[in-house]
Amino acid sequence: MRQIKGIIFDVDGCVARGSRVLPGIPATLAELRARDIRCAFLTNENQRTVAQMVERLSAMGIPATADDVLTSAIVAAEVTRARFPGRKVLAIGGAGLVEALQVRGVTLLDREHAAEAEVVVMGKDPDFNQRTLDLVCQAIWRGAEFIATNYDPKVPMADGFIPGTGPMIKAVAYATGREPLVTGKPSRWAGEMAMRALGIAPAHGAVIGDQLEQDIRMGKEAGLFTILVLSGATTAESLAAPDALQPDLVLPDANHLPGWLDS
Repeated sequence: MRQIKGIIFDVDGCVARGSRVLPGIPATLAELRARDIRCAFLTNENQRTVAQMVERLSAMGIPATADDVLTSAIVAAEVTRARFPGRKVLAIGGAGLVEALQVRGVTLLDREHAAEAEVVVMGKDPDFNQRTLDLVCQAIWRGAEFIATNYDPKVPMADGFIPGTGPMIKAVAYATGREPLVTGKPSRWAGEMAMRALGIAPAHGAVIGDQLEQDIRMGKEAGLFTILVLSGATTAESLAAPDALQPDLVLPDANHLPGWLDS
């Protein structure tokens, strides 16, 4: 069995549901860190800034720094800067997406100048409406590139689920006939940046999450040991998966990690 030196944790459905930490998680993370296992967090969340994500984790009893957190907004901003340097970008999303693009020196347009957009980068927009849909579609019809932070259909919350970023992205893709370049999980960019966040070789890394299409697919493409937990979107009843998405390990929740490592 490979020696695990670092673990990338999904957040929603893996360590928390909404604003509530899952029972036992703070103690489990403390124990892993006491074993000198690097723990970092990769989330397809894209509305919150890094500081807000750190605050969210800390408020739930999970100590974290900015170096421990990677969001799909950060991945999208890195890909946008690398693939479309100097282009004018229309950002549709929350503060986390705007901040990530600004920090990387991307030229952002306000909505009044959307007609000049050469690239549309879209995350979850808390104010998404018909006017926004029209604005984005017009930019893409005029030839703008289309980048999306992620395609998640739903997000686990304390009392169930709420719609994720995916439904908004899907509305634009359906209207324009253009599928976006998806940069968050499970893309190779997300996997590569996760490895940089861990600071270890993939052979000694693991990813743990609650979704086959996002967490497990990304982990496999990145060469990580993949662990699926049944505390979020995937249940034992819905676990059927093609061979390419079969996790290396299935656990009821992340609290079973220390026991598995001991075994």
